[in-house]
Amino acid sequence: MNKKKLHLVLLLGGIFMLGLGLFKSPTPVQAADKVSIHYSAAASLKDVLTDIAKDYQAKNPDVTIELDFAGSGQIKQKVLSGAPIDGVLTASKEDMTALTKPKKATDDFALLSNDLVLVQNKKDKALKGSLTKQLTKAKKIALGEPKLVPAGRYATDTMNYLKLTKKLKSKFVYANDVRQTLAYVSSGNAQVGFVYRTDAKISKDVKIIKSIPGKYHTPIRYYVAATATDQTKKDAVNAFNKYLKTKPATTKLKAAGFGIVK
Repeated sequence: MNKKKLHLVLLLGGIFMLGLGLFKSPTPVQAADKVSIHYSAAASLKDVLTDIAKDYQAKNPDVTIELDFAGSGQIKQKVLSGAPIDGVLTASKEDMTALTKPKKATDDFALLSNDLVLVQNKKDKALKGSLTKQLTKAKKIALGEPKLVPAGRYATDTMNYLKLTKKLKSKFVYANDVRQTLAYVSSGNAQVGFVYRTDAKISKDVKIIKSIPGKYHTPIRYYVAATATDQTKKDAVNAFNKYLKTKPATTKLKAAGFGIVK
């Protein structure tokens, strides 16, 4: 083969190989990174937050939200002990401050408000009279463990305000979260109990016998924050927390009885 033919063969071969490179199947475009976040929230939000998270994931299929619910004090302790929790929603400023102060939580803001009420089983004859008389007449009083449950602290504030704590302490039945307090009254293990208005609203077994004036306790506020150390998870948590301020979410929160903090 002379030099001209050899050059022609090499040239055609090179063009052929180049063509293979140009027309081979393109590398698939990578889908947006999927992210899973573990989000811990106050027990009083179980029903409505589960519903909202479901909506959010339908709109954001690359995000998976793993929810768990407990007393805010329990959530605080888990985060401080290093549990893999990426976002939190607590029912008190005190519990949130315990996380933001040591920088275990960031990007926090107040989201919701609520009211404290005294409930009784619907099957029982309602206790009459003032709040002091109702509590004095009750045989057992359910409330959240104050160290773990903000609703329990608000209840304790109330009884301290009325100067009843020492007198009634022997009647107290402590619960691990506000939903357990509700269950104690529903099951008859306590005659009355301190819960949020939103919890009373979802129960078919209890009735509100007294609304607790706000001046009896510290303001009831719910706070959200990111606790993730991974930036991708932190961004996903912050995006979800911002969604909780949008109309689709606040409409459901208001319907559940929560107030929206401006």
